Amino acid sequence: MKFKNPLKIKLHHQLHHQLDDELYIQLYNQLSSQLYNQLYWQLRTQLVWQLNDQLYDELNGKKTNA
Repeated sequence: MKFKNPLKIKLHHQLHHQLDDELYIQLYNQLSSQLYNQLYWQLRTQLVWQLNDQLYDELNGKKTNA
């Protein structure tokens, strides 16, 4: 696409940059929330299992703190 009019060239570049920025932000937000959810559930699951093991050990007298 060749433009001879300088104004059209400028507009064309502006649109490109604007689209790039919007796409970047959109992708960044999408990835951020996906990663956040993934990490949240991963950590939550680890903590639950860790607490389960501790509770199991305490209930079965493997750790005698009394």
